[in-house]
Amino acid sequence: MPIWESVLVALDNIRAHKLRSFLTIIGVVIGVAAVITVVNIGQAGKTFIAGELERYADGVFIVMPNPSAASSGSIVPEIDVVDLERLRRLSGVRAAAGFRSFSAETRIGKESVRFNVTGTSAELARLQSMAMEAGRFFTASEERAGQQVLVVESDFAERLSGTSAAAIGRRLTLGGKSYRIVGVYRSDRALFSVGEKKVFAAYAPLSAVPKLEGESVLRLESVLLQASSADEEFLKKTAETVRKELAKRHRTEENQYFTQTTKEAERQVNTVFGTLQTIIGSIAGISLAVGGIGVTNIMLVSVTERTREIGIRKAIGASPGVIMTMFLIEAIVLCLIGGILGMGIGLFGAFVFSHFTGWPFSISWWPILLSVGFSTGVGVFFGLYPANKASRLQPIESLRYE
Repeated sequence: MPIWESVLVALDNIRAHKLRSFLTIIGVVIGVAAVITVVNIGQAGKTFIAGELERYADGVFIVMPNPSAASSGSIVPEIDVVDLERLRRLSGVRAAAGFRSFSAETRIGKESVRFNVTGTSAELARLQSMAMEAGRFFTASEERAGQQVLVVESDFAERLSGTSAAAIGRRLTLGGKSYRIVGVYRSDRALFSVGEKKVFAAYAPLSAVPKLEGESVLRLESVLLQASSADEEFLKKTAETVRKELAKRHRTEENQYFTQTTKEAERQVNTVFGTLQTIIGSIAGISLAVGGIGVTNIMLVSVTERTREIGIRKAIGASPGVIMTMFLIEAIVLCLIGGILGMGIGLFGAFVFSHFTGWPFSISWWPILLSVGFSTGVGVFFGLYPANKASRLQPIESLRYE
């Protein structure tokens, strides 16, 4: 019997038992869908993070209080604006920008709008590329003078004034203070969506950030620095110098401060996504195995139901090899259908995720080819025993079977 004829026989048998066949391949569908979804989301995440890190200038690294310090029971280390000025004067440091954020609300007509304002330094404009759609970033002189100026994202500017250019010069009241918009930058893609009501982002000078009650010196959440060389070894030494300087001023240990370069951040992200893909891949493998067992079970049922058919085929000259091939191909076709359905669901899931997060959607071909290979492999492995059993049936006994 030609291979194509075996495929047609397999499809006829699957069509004759649609519900049973679908329930059999659910495990394969879930396994393949999980692999395709996670791999494509992981790839999209890596591409997104890599694109975000490319926005930073060469030789940039960040320093912040070590998150583990709070959980270990020790005194939580601090960084403040005095530290920022001291770090700028360190040998090996070319530029530095501090960060301190606060939340506030403003009104557009009768509508209340939420804002997450990041207080920072004018030097941020040279440390991080920012696509300005209108106006400019605030200047060092405005920062020193403590002027209440604001750089807002384009989504908000368009909502406020219709266009980015029209928003320049408008005033907003945030936290009881009046800020003047001097620039509009292109809205960033969000790492994840923030619910139905968007929280808009903006930048203001650190000198315009309100202090907390009892706060004599403005504390910072982190500092972004640029070393005078992008060499990895030089970056490590400069980061070590920064940690020692902070520890010296605050009379604490160097390990109370955490530093990370963009390369280290990228490696960490890749490790996280790689681990996630491995875990989900393992779960998907279990699902494929369960689906394979279901294929074995249903093929054994099929062999029993078609015993008389097997006897007739053998009586008219079909060899055991032909019978075995026929049932093996049916198992493979069954698993391939599950694999194709899984691929469709997986790609759709990845597309929906990318649509809501703003991550780039791209199709990775290697997991698709791998899924086809796995589906075929599952069909061969789990269909071999029923096919072999069918090929060993004796014609006389098969013909007597009712």
